[in-house]
Amino acid sequence: MDIEKFINKNEFIYHLTDNRNWNTIREDRLLLSAESIVNRSNLDVEEKASILNNRRPFHKMVIIDGESYFLRDQKPISEKNLNKCLTEGWTSANFIFLLNSRIFFWPNLKRLWSHYNRYSNENPIILKVPTRVLLEINDQAEFCRLNSGATRSNSYLNGAPPSRGEGTFLVAHSFPFSVGSVAEVTFPDQCQLPYNIYIGNNPAGPWNVYNFRNS
Repeated sequence: MDIEKFINKNEFIYHLTDNRNWNTIREDRLLLSAESIVNRSNLDVEEKASILNNRRPFHKMVIIDGESYFLRDQKPISEKNLNKCLTEGWTSANFIFLLNSRIFFWPNLKRLWSHYNRYSNENPIILKVPTRVLLEINDQAEFCRLNSGATRSNSYLNGAPPSRGEGTFLVAHSFPFSVGSVAEVTFPDQCQLPYNIYIGNNPAGPWNVYNFRNS
């Protein structure tokens, strides 16, 4: 995939988070994956493994040095469907861990709306981030052509969802699909935010400029 074409088509990309996470994001100018959050906590080894390898039916609060982090549920994952579409050598635990190891952005408002509608009653925080700057300061971006965490059946695949596992997330030069086919932009482990972003509570706006230097 031509990354310049992707940037030109998608001037901004969007991240949605629990509004209670905003204070920690604001302090560090950093987004952390669920894996990174869990591994920084004081939970024991078994608890960490349980959170990271199993589907979360509800939101989960994790404490790090007295600060609370809220991990979103993974309700759109049907483990029955997931087991139908995993590539060779993958298990549902492997794939759920893979999801937990990264931060997710939506490349356009259509994708954002679909995700937002599930959580709109929770008044989430939406980050609207300049794509070029974000990709410049985080060189580990990986792209996905499907909503990786929603294992919906597909009639064209005899009721199974699209395959997942090897090759689900790919760097730009290995992504063989079109710019318009990108469904998710992801970053393994953590993602540094630019100094200037926009924040809002609804994909329709309004969007407020936020400068981390002034916080």
